[in-house]
Amino acid sequence: MNDDWSAPTRASNDALRAQIDSMLDTYTAEKSALLDAQSQATQLVTVWSADSLVRASGTIAGISEVHIEPDAFKRSTPESLGRSVTEAIAQVAAQAAQTQQQALAPLADMSSNMPDLPDLIPGAPSMKDLVAQLTPPPPPAPEPVTDARHRLVDDTDDDEGEYFRNRGYLR
Repeated sequence: MNDDWSAPTRASNDALRAQIDSMLDTYTAEKSALLDAQSQATQLVTVWSADSLVRASGTIAGISEVHIEPDAFKRSTPESLGRSVTEAIAQVAAQAAQTQQQALAPLADMSSNMPDLPDLIPGAPSMKDLVAQLTPPPPPAPEPVTDARHRLVDDTDDDEGEYFRNRGYLR
């Protein structure tokens, strides 16, 4: 009598075990792919400001270098140079976030199509949680640059350029 129910039970247990093993193998492969994508997402990004006076480099983790051209102080004012630094840093942040999103997008799609392990086995590691931890939301867009009186700075104002072209600082 014991044999009547043990054979079907054993067969269903073996089938369930095979399914769980397959899911664990998929989880391991996805985790490996995620770590590879994460390393791609942390690639160094380098940008120049629009006036070519400032070069900034960094990753999604932050800025690693800011280079100011040697003749920047001759060609620009401190205020304009400050805006160029801010612009370059904002571009690095935006491009690094875009690189990260592109690298991790296929993994988000992959994990959304598969049932998550905790749905089947309480306490099992979750691929969806792992993807969510490694894909933070994109940084907010930088606010417009204002001067000390909180007015929007107009980059089309050529008084600064005229001041330096006419060498007004030598008077």
